[in-house]
Amino acid sequence: MDAIGAHRVGIRLSPYGVANSTGSYADLEAQYLALIDAMAEMRILYVHLLDHSAMGAPPVPNKFKFRLRVAFAGIFILTSGFDRVSADYSIGAGHADLIGFERPSVASPDFVERIRTKVDLNALDQEAFYAPGPKGYSGYPSFTAHQGH
Repeated sequence: MDAIGAHRVGIRLSPYGVANSTGSYADLEAQYLALIDAMAEMRILYVHLLDHSAMGAPPVPNKFKFRLRVAFAGIFILTSGFDRVSADYSIGAGHADLIGFERPSVASPDFVERIRTKVDLNALDQEAFYAPGPKGYSGYPSFTAHQGH
């Protein structure tokens, strides 16, 4: 980090994730809390915490998420399974500084406008994710298309 500076470094964590044969194990929470403490001591820019439960993995307990949040004074990002209401709540309650929406933003090409104007997001087409062609990326209707603009 000396070469680029901690203020340019972030880490994405996925406790309880199940990708590549990972998953829960003894002392998982203690290990992640120790990691967060080390990242806080280094003063990295952000921690991005991914909860894969929206995709079928075991959920990251809310109490544990909050313990991680409290342990890290930098920018704290929560991702996965949020809608506008739950994102607003999480920011307002101090659970996160930012909320990541990933898949819902892909399904709504005018995502920012939909959030701003409180218009529902497009439904996700899980079968189209990572598929070749435009269907899963540019085939979703925009809000303005529904309004006749």
